[in-house]
Amino acid sequence: MTIDSPHDDAGSGSIPEQAPDPAPHQALVPMPPKRTGGVPLAALIVGIGAFVTGWIPILGLLLGVAGIILGILALRKPGGKSFGLAGLIASAVAVLTNILVSTIVVISLVNSGIGAAILTDAQPVITPCFSFNGPADYINNQSAEKTEGCITTLQLWGEYDADGEINNTGVGSILGSVLVEPVPVASTDEMAPNGGLDDMVEYLNQSYFPDAGEVTSLKEAVSLDGVDANLTRLTSTAEKTKTKAFLTVFAPDTYQSAGDPVKFFVISFVIPDDNGEEIIAAAIDSWRWK
Repeated sequence: MTIDSPHDDAGSGSIPEQAPDPAPHQALVPMPPKRTGGVPLAALIVGIGAFVTGWIPILGLLLGVAGIILGILALRKPGGKSFGLAGLIASAVAVLTNILVSTIVVISLVNSGIGAAILTDAQPVITPCFSFNGPADYINNQSAEKTEGCITTLQLWGEYDADGEINNTGVGSILGSVLVEPVPVASTDEMAPNGGLDDMVEYLNQSYFPDAGEVTSLKEAVSLDGVDANLTRLTSTAEKTKTKAFLTVFAPDTYQSAGDPVKFFVISFVIPDDNGEEIIAAAIDSWRWK
């Protein structure tokens, strides 16, 4: 008996291997969109707030600086470029606006004299010729007649205690003063025929300043309400006087004092406290011609 081999079928060859099933199709899963938040969003919000409040001194500046910092940080975050850039630009505009507004406010305060009053706790002195801010603790017992003649007398009354400190009692001795004295035109014409401020300063340096002390700085150019003036500094003959100085100026107009035309003014400062420079600066900054 012949046993048929399974390979002996006519026309048959080797059994083909079954092809592997194709790999299953893997669906593409979209990546979730990047969310913009955190620092970029904070940069945008703070930037808008800074832009709106940029005109408010201090507040607008603080928000602007914070917005700039956040904007820079946001630019480094993925997806934070647009919000970060917008916040950065708005904050930068706010800072520039705040600086400009603050500068205008400070200049306005100084020109009005209010700034000097705040710095020195000043009292206003008003005459028909001029006005300025003097020290608040100096007594203004000027008579109406002298005030009308554009003469000013501010005096610090008190006593020194055992430690050399000033007791501002309002009575006792005159420890300091701020005086304004007008000089008649007839006198200034004789002192300085050319009518120049330098000529007057030179004349006073020969006939007036040496009696008050030793001149340490004869000519320091300053301005009283837009008019050229001169500041002369001295070392006082009084041991306890810490600041002594004279302001000299030709007024822009001719005024009347005790029936005489006046144009030249001498403002003297005798200050026993440490605030002499503040008192002088307040007078210069707040001086206004009538």
